[in-house]
Amino acid sequence: MSPRKHRRRRAIAILAAPLLAAGCELTEVTVELGDDVIVAEAQVVLTLDHDDDEASLTAWTLLHRTYQPEGAPSLSGAVITVSGEGSETVRLVEQDSVDLCIVPDSTEEFAAEGAACYRAEATPAPFAPGEMLSLNIRAADGRVLTGTSLVPGAFSLTGLTHEDGRCRLQPDTNYRFVWTPSNDSWAYIIDARLEGLAEAFASRGINAPDTLYMVGVSIGREDTDIVFPRNLGVFDFFDSDEDEREVIRALRNGLPEGSRAAVAITAADRNWVNWARGGNFNPSGQVRIPSIFGEGAGMFGTAIQRRVWVRSSPRREGEPPLCGLPWN
Repeated sequence: MSPRKHRRRRAIAILAAPLLAAGCELTEVTVELGDDVIVAEAQVVLTLDHDDDEASLTAWTLLHRTYQPEGAPSLSGAVITVSGEGSETVRLVEQDSVDLCIVPDSTEEFAAEGAACYRAEATPAPFAPGEMLSLNIRAADGRVLTGTSLVPGAFSLTGLTHEDGRCRLQPDTNYRFVWTPSNDSWAYIIDARLEGLAEAFASRGINAPDTLYMVGVSIGREDTDIVFPRNLGVFDFFDSDEDEREVIRALRNGLPEGSRAAVAITAADRNWVNWARGGNFNPSGQVRIPSIFGEGAGMFGTAIQRRVWVRSSPRREGEPPLCGLPWN
């Protein structure tokens, strides 16, 4: 053992000694419960049409608490509105299930008792890319939470050939999605729902789920490309079982014939990124910077999104056009 390691182990032993001795004496401690704080996670997404900047709106807000004190009032019955810079205001409607306010296929379990979900959809969207939006939440018990968010600017996919947002890839090839920068965006979230994998991989002896949800991230306004599906699934890999890991590894070579994917490229604002980001070294987990204030806390994030539906198939009659030249 080196002298340095010896000194280090000795120091740890010396520091631990008082703790072991203190363990022989029990002290009664009274723990004070924290305040009952409402936490709101509110998001507005404008999905741009395939060929122009006309958009549809989806907005949702999940209300929950820092903890659930006995006798706490329900979070149902809140009045939640999102307003633009003009006279347009959208009111969110309470839903029967909180699942409608949680990211699809998220690995995080959410089971907070008393949580409530509110949603709204509108086509065309009453708000525009680059517009400042204001959120107002009035809980049933009278508490008020507010926040603002600047919607990122519109962006376009470049070099992509499609018909009504649909295109195809040659089997077992990747495609490099490229897009123009979105003003005031802090990151791009690329997520895809892949379907038809079980049958497509069966002939290769790979035990695949029929549907798989994967995510990729480009950090910063200028990071505007990603190789699909090769660059997706990095974050999903370590939370998957061995069968799914084998599928993710196989997908690095491209989509197998017969599979398909709904791909969304989303430019997120600063509030969204700061709520989800991780620190350089943070034993407590994620670093969350709030953007909702008043009689509670939380996040009010906005985003711009474009979607593409991709099929993996050789050239044949009735198939959509080739998305573009394969990456590999």
